[in-house]
Amino acid sequence: MNPLFDRAFGFVASKTGDVTNASWLGYRLLFAPGMFGQTRGWISRHRAAAAFYHARRRVPAYQEFLARHGATDPRRFEEIPPMDKHNYIAQWPIEMLCQGGRLPMRDAVIDESSGSSGTATNWVRGARERAATRRLIQYSTRATLGDEGFILLNCFALGPWATGMNVSMSLVDRCIVKSIGPDAGKALATLKLFGPKYRYVIAGYPPFLKAMVDTADFDWAPYDVSAVVGGEGMSEPLRAALNKRFRTTISCFGASDLEINLAVETPFTVALRESIMSDERLGGDIYGSEGLPMVFQYDPLNTFVESDVERSLLFTINRLENVSPRIRYNLQDRGMVRTVAELEPILRDHGLSAQRMGLKTALPVMFHWGRQDSSVAFYGCKITPEDVQHALVHLAQTMGSVANFALHPYEDADANKRLELWLEMDNGVALPADRDAATADLLRELAAVNQDFRESVKMIRPALRPTVVFHRFGESPMSGQDIRIKRRYIM
Repeated sequence: MNPLFDRAFGFVASKTGDVTNASWLGYRLLFAPGMFGQTRGWISRHRAAAAFYHARRRVPAYQEFLARHGATDPRRFEEIPPMDKHNYIAQWPIEMLCQGGRLPMRDAVIDESSGSSGTATNWVRGARERAATRRLIQYSTRATLGDEGFILLNCFALGPWATGMNVSMSLVDRCIVKSIGPDAGKALATLKLFGPKYRYVIAGYPPFLKAMVDTADFDWAPYDVSAVVGGEGMSEPLRAALNKRFRTTISCFGASDLEINLAVETPFTVALRESIMSDERLGGDIYGSEGLPMVFQYDPLNTFVESDVERSLLFTINRLENVSPRIRYNLQDRGMVRTVAELEPILRDHGLSAQRMGLKTALPVMFHWGRQDSSVAFYGCKITPEDVQHALVHLAQTMGSVANFALHPYEDADANKRLELWLEMDNGVALPADRDAATADLLRELAAVNQDFRESVKMIRPALRPTVVFHRFGESPMSGQDIRIKRRYIM
């Protein structure tokens, strides 16, 4: 790292970015054929270094964070200590996390997400970063869905949560927006009201859209509808089920901690994922022994993404204007990044070609396996073992004590996302006499501790809501776990 060069380069790159991002034509110049993947990677790394120096100079909490870790003057970018919600965000008042040590008192927005304890975490976003995010979402939408106008039915949860309101605010200049929230009836009523003469895009959580197309008494045939999903992963059987009604279904990756539109599926990444499904050896050659990941491409000029030795993804937002900077932020998601140049020889060895698979631009590819911190994504919310433990403690007097528990996410034969909570009762504790009542009590306590689950469960059909399976002591899949190693809470 070179402080003088990186600061100067970061300033020039920031101003150049303001110019190029100001128009669709300017933005496309960043992805011209002459801008090779290595060039974009080099620029991305130096912009990330510039963001580090800027945060070190401007953010009081970050100055103290670096001092705590003995890293005020790192020689290499990899020597910068990763930050996360626990070791950074939760350690200082919100004001100290902001540039200048204060909140911007005009033209700012506060988004919210809940942590494992149910206590809300707040994220401050200023005018310039929201404008940048808005443009990038518009450009991503244009690149993915084309130039043709459409009516967007935003069925993400609204209110203080980051995705729903930001999607509406970002795309209102690009299309007609109706902010509905997760209400299938209102979405279908809107389709009927305006009729099949318009093109539509429905945005929402994957299970919500699946439930809507499965249960709606609606003739989809005359309508041109595409879907944009986010909040959790999507299997290929689920995509196939949705595409019986939709022209296409595209998954996006984002996070309240960072931005809502960090990466997106492209024709190339969808084809790559399908190829990995049909040939496990391809996946093994790309990333080793892992399950099937979601596969995205992202813009390295705006985000520098790394993967550490444990395959935790680390994100640096490469913009100097962000009110609360994120430098090597550990989202606690498991994943890795590969450049197209790294993938091409592997693909050739398997008789494949990136260009024939739909590659248009050599943007880096992110492989994403979900949460690293043992939480489960379900209908756009995250349920953690701590949430379940909290609920069980509250119910110990009425339901009895529990020796072991686990979350069991799966997909049923109809490609519906499902979730079972497995409980192994303590030695000598009988199974609940009224298991339906015990299940209702547990879900109620879970909703009390996790506000996102409380909102998400409202949009789930009763038949698809989480269920609870009770086991006698020593007779469950969790029995006999080695107490010397970390307990498994997801099975």
